[in-house]
Amino acid sequence: MINMENMKQRRINTTIFTIIGIIVGYASFLIDNRLISLAVAIIILLIAIKAVEKVFKITEKKWWSSPVVLYIFTWIVVWTIFLNLYGLAI
Repeated sequence: MINMENMKQRRINTTIFTIIGIIVGYASFLIDNRLISLAVAIIILLIAIKAVEKVFKITEKKWWSSPVVLYIFTWIVVWTIFLNLYGLAI
């Protein structure tokens, strides 16, 4: 049987990390330094993991694996889109 509360929690986590990935992808474009952008993305990811754990009182060990992968892909895709759009405008 599927636990509906667990499904709802996973949807919320996925949405949170996707939105954060979009915001950090745009921020990485604005920073305009690859190493600093990477450091900022990792720091924000770690902060987001801890914040979500505390807010939703998550006790599972590996709950973050899927949202983190989604965050990384979203961040890279958004960053790349903005870099390409900026390159076309020049």
